[in-house]
Amino acid sequence: MDYIEPADARHLPGLRLALTAGVPAPYSMSAKAILDLKRVPYVAVAQRGGAANDELVAWTRHRNAPVAVYNDEAPRVGWLEILNLAERLGAGPALIPSDLRERMTMIGLANELIGENGFVWHMRLIMLGLGGPERAEQAAQSNPMYADYGYSEAAKDKALDAARLILDAFATHAKNQLAAGSRYLIGDSLSALDVYWAYFSLMLRTLPEAQCPMPAGLRKAYDMSGEAIGGCDPRLLEQRDWILQNHLPLPMDF
Repeated sequence: MDYIEPADARHLPGLRLALTAGVPAPYSMSAKAILDLKRVPYVAVAQRGGAANDELVAWTRHRNAPVAVYNDEAPRVGWLEILNLAERLGAGPALIPSDLRERMTMIGLANELIGENGFVWHMRLIMLGLGGPERAEQAAQSNPMYADYGYSEAAKDKALDAARLILDAFATHAKNQLAAGSRYLIGDSLSALDVYWAYFSLMLRTLPEAQCPMPAGLRKAYDMSGEAIGGCDPRLLEQRDWILQNHLPLPMDF
């Protein structure tokens, strides 16, 4: 994918999407996939993980990715904001169910997966503590994520339990879907929840290097975090792989 710099993107019309460049960042991959599935054109803007991203902040007031800016509208950073924008601008099958109960279930599960204080939040706390207390204390002096996520050893321990509870709920839900004859996480067709799970489950178990190249340190952190919480029900990873095979590009293929 070709990226342009924030300073060049801010004066363009249409949709600009700031994405973490060069690594399989799940939030960015999900946003890209959803916009692509909805056939929404956009200009990819470079955000660099762990960097100050001063030009992006000057334009959008946000340092992280993804950030979606459509014409002169306010920047959108939350997963649901970006999903609703894609549904509004896009075409083709909806990624948000029309059925009220299914829609409520999808949004609730997605929020538990990728919302604030959800599964991904807990997994990041776990990753921050992989090296032990002394290393975490040293790293916190230069890495703002420790403060952003309120890291402490107590918070990490709570995160382990919370992440396991959410995974158990997902496993039960997937089992019930299979029993009802569906390989999708909601209803009987692809939804945004399938997209989110397909890419965020990399934080539990990565794909082989040939399918998803990534920095060795990131791969190790993902795999160690998955091991720390004891992995997950194999059916969830089988569902992830089936969605990637049938509906989505591999993480670094777009």
